[in-house]
Order: sequence, then structure tokens, then C-alpha cells
Amino acid sequence: MPEPSNKVYLASQDQDVPLSWDVFRQRGITVSEWARERGFSTDLVYAILRGKRKCVRGASYQIAKELGLK
Repeated sequence: MPEPSNKVYLASQDQDVPLSWDVFRQRGITVSEWARERGFSTDLVYAILRGKRKCVRGASYQIAKELGLK
């Protein structure tokens, strides 16, 4: 099984912007802030970014959708 990538995509109205952990820092927000602003569990967001969740349904799916992964 291939290693999960640390790059994610944040869906924006204009286009999909490629994000990685560094881009969160460059934008001056933390993953935790991003999660809290949207009402998501920070632990669940971190699990998705690390590739530990499949994101098939529920909150995992919603988070992946907002990150532009689905």
C-alpha cells in the first residue's frame, strides 16, 4: 500500500488550492483552528490528513469534502 501524501486540497470558490501542512502554517491558521471554525473534531481532521480514515460517510466524508479530497 502506498504511503499517504501529506498534501491536501482546500476547496475554494475559485479553484482547488493544493495544501500541505506547511500551507496551513503559511496562511497563519492551524489545522485545529480550521476544524473548530467548521465545527469538526480536531482529532478527526488530523486522522483524515494523516490518511488514517477512509472518509466514506458522516463527518469524515464532510471533512474530506471541505478539504477538497472528495
